[in-house]
Amino acid sequence: MLKTGNQNNSVGHLSGFRILRGPEYGADPCSPIQNIATQSYGSSSALPVSLLQSWYNKNPAIFRIALTSKNAVAGYISSLPLVGNMFNRTIEPDFQESSISADDIDTRFYPKGGVFISSIVVAQDYQQQSPASLLLRLALIEDLIGQCPGVKQVVRISAQALSPKGEACMRSLGLQAHGFTNAGWKVYYGTLEKRDLINVQQDLQRKIKTRYKPVE
Repeated sequence: MLKTGNQNNSVGHLSGFRILRGPEYGADPCSPIQNIATQSYGSSSALPVSLLQSWYNKNPAIFRIALTSKNAVAGYISSLPLVGNMFNRTIEPDFQESSISADDIDTRFYPKGGVFISSIVVAQDYQQQSPASLLLRLALIEDLIGQCPGVKQVVRISAQALSPKGEACMRSLGLQAHGFTNAGWKVYYGTLEKRDLINVQQDLQRKIKTRYKPVE
């Protein structure tokens, strides 16, 4: 079964990966996360570890981390619950995530604003034939389902996609294209009810079970 900290397991424990929430990681995850981001985006585009640290100090639940069987960090997803004014800015063409401060991050799982997906990154060594990205996305969706206070509760989610692979990730989460940034990246946005989240969960589970074999 998928090992996801204190959550009920839902799919096969695949390829030795475990998905942990930030506090479950034990140590401070910001430096290893920033290292993977630098490898993926380049040093000039990766956010500074000091900014990640300020976000994490405000709300440690923003990170979900994929660990290998040897406890190496293979990837992560960062999802920021934002206050209303800042979340609304995330779908504007000139928005830059580096402008998000700790004061903009909500400590509630379902903020009054919405959830901005800052990054979904898997280290290069684990990108081929690896379920890490799917498992990270599934962990986020299962958290949203588990914390949903009611059937009619909605959550607004936004993201910027920097590549075709990133665009596919956002569509898999139920988001739709919502224009472009000034840099030419696609903006994604969605308003999802609990039933929408469950549909996304089931689709991700199906993809994992179809593409990857469980580790016994």
